[in-house]
Amino acid sequence: MHDISDRPMDAAPRRRARRSTAEIRALILDAARFIFAERGFAGATTRHIAARAEVAEPLIFNNFGTKEALFTEAVIEPFNARFREFLAYSDTLPPDREERSMRYVQALYPFLRDHADLLLAMVKSRGDVDSAAIHGLDDYFTRAVARIRSQYGQAGLEFDVPPELMVRYGFGMLAGSVLLGDWFFPEGGPDAGVEEAVLARMLFKASAPKSI
Repeated sequence: MHDISDRPMDAAPRRRARRSTAEIRALILDAARFIFAERGFAGATTRHIAARAEVAEPLIFNNFGTKEALFTEAVIEPFNARFREFLAYSDTLPPDREERSMRYVQALYPFLRDHADLLLAMVKSRGDVDSAAIHGLDDYFTRAVARIRSQYGQAGLEFDVPPELMVRYGFGMLAGSVLLGDWFFPEGGPDAGVEEAVLARMLFKASAPKSI
């Protein structure tokens, strides 16, 4: 039988270094994105998230208040922030429809591709959270429709596709391409540049005015 004094000094339990509030919040947010993408809002619990983040469950409530607030900050706010950035950027773009289509895809598609987990979380949480929380996307839809109507009106053009549907289905095409990419191309799809060029061209064609 070994005396405790025979144990190596480095075998003694080590206390974990105290983590800052910012580190704890980051761990919880990362874990929440993973769990919400895996289980959806209804299927995720704060216990699951705490276990994934390796933090005590009360820290979730201390930092975010409710599961709903955590979902908003972890999943919805990144979308709102990205669309705020894009709306500011889009105001600087020239009126050329083809160039605007390409810039739109280049600004948003890589973001969606890199954050497919957020899209999954939103799809799996449909009906369980308030869709109005994604106000950044709604702001984009509203301003995009207004801009298209103004441009067509100034040029005396008529719509072939209603702009209210065009901008929504246009975004849906990008999101669907990310979510179903493995189904579309089970053996590997085109490289990112080709993919973005094709999507931009399709959006440009969809926004074509009615032929006279």
